[in-house]
Amino acid sequence: MSVQAHNLRSGELAELLHERFSRLSRQLRHMELPAGMTPERLSTLAVIDRNGPISVTALADREMVRPATMSRMVSALVDEGLVRRREDKTDGRGVLVSVTPKGRRVYRRAQQQRLEQLAEALNELTPEQLSAMRELAAVLERLTAALDGTSSAD
Repeated sequence: MSVQAHNLRSGELAELLHERFSRLSRQLRHMELPAGMTPERLSTLAVIDRNGPISVTALADREMVRPATMSRMVSALVDEGLVRRREDKTDGRGVLVSVTPKGRRVYRRAQQQRLEQLAEALNELTPEQLSAMRELAAVLERLTAALDGTSSAD
C-alpha cells in the first residue's frame, strides 16, 4: 500500500474514531451518578485519589482546566468534606489536596455505579465482540501513550 493510501485510511479512521469516541464520551458523562456528584467532581476525586496529595495547579493541569476553575472545585469539595487541603512543606505558599475517607467512599460508590451501568451495556455484546473490546482496550492504551508523547519505540 502506498504512503498516500495509508495516510488516507488513517485519516478516515481518525475521523471515525473521533466521532465514535466523542459520542461514547458524552454517553459516559451522562450516566446516572449519585446526588450531588457530577462527572467533573468524579474525575477530580479520581485524580486526587490516584495522585494525591497533589497541588491545585498540578490537578488543574491533569484535568485540563484553569487553576482558578480547579481552585473553586477544590473549595466546594473541601466544604463537603470530600477533600482536605494542607500546607505544602516544600513550598511555603503551596497547598496540597488529598481525598478524605468520606471522599474516597463517595468516589468509589459513584465509580462503581457507573461501572455497573457500563457492564450492563457490555452484556448486550456477543463473546466475539467482547473479545474485540478487550483487544481494543490494549490498542487504546498504546494510542493514548502516542498522543501523550510517551509511546516507546517498538
